[in-house]
Amino acid sequence: MRRWFWLPVVLALAGCSTSAPPVPMRGGTPVAESEVAVSSEHAGAEQSVVRLSAIAPSCNKEIEGTGFVYAPQRVVTAAHVVAGAVPVSLVITTADGEVYEGRVVAFDPDADVAVLYVPKLPAPPLRITAAPKPLLRIPGLSLADARMLGYPEGAEHLVTQPVEIEQRIEAKGPNLYKERDVTRVILGFSADADAGLSGAPLILEGGAVAGMVFASAKEHPEEGFALAGEELLPVTDSAAKATKHVSTQRCDVDG
Repeated sequence: MRRWFWLPVVLALAGCSTSAPPVPMRGGTPVAESEVAVSSEHAGAEQSVVRLSAIAPSCNKEIEGTGFVYAPQRVVTAAHVVAGAVPVSLVITTADGEVYEGRVVAFDPDADVAVLYVPKLPAPPLRITAAPKPLLRIPGLSLADARMLGYPEGAEHLVTQPVEIEQRIEAKGPNLYKERDVTRVILGFSADADAGLSGAPLILEGGAVAGMVFASAKEHPEEGFALAGEELLPVTDSAAKATKHVSTQRCDVDG
């Protein structure tokens, strides 16, 4: 695994451009997105991917993003999606339009991962797995095919698009609040990580989640980046039964 230092990117957050923990930039081919039904191998995942909305008065914005159910009544998303959100303002909407209230029970600005407790949410959990590793280092050979399910900016319905996971990178750079440097495993993939897709799962053919979208390249918006599944697990495992609200701190410094 190669080690990279991060370069500037733009997060898909709340329908606006904001600075974020940077990741490597590279070339790639965009994959067209379409607002279509989820393919058969991902049909069971459709109800497990939800739209998030909240109000963050400290940065004067309404937040929108994506999350997915990984344990009963627990939704994981990117921490920057809910950073600074007013607790009572968090709304979770399922693919069939059902609306629930939620509260943040885990918030990690180093990993950029947050967990919400959503009482009465009936959606089935998706399994998080470690991201695929390359068997051979062959340039141009993708690591895996996957589907990205989420709610791009302005989308009223769940969108699915095929993606190729092209890179697995150990990257070092500042955390959400630029307080210190952290090292994380991230996945580079070929697809448009539009605003609102932060928190969207990358689902492998077998139905497991290999990564969670958190950024796109500033110079190449058709290239997305996801936190590898193993970066999510320390936070998600510890919060799988959590019910107590925790602070969402503040919007990121450039928000």
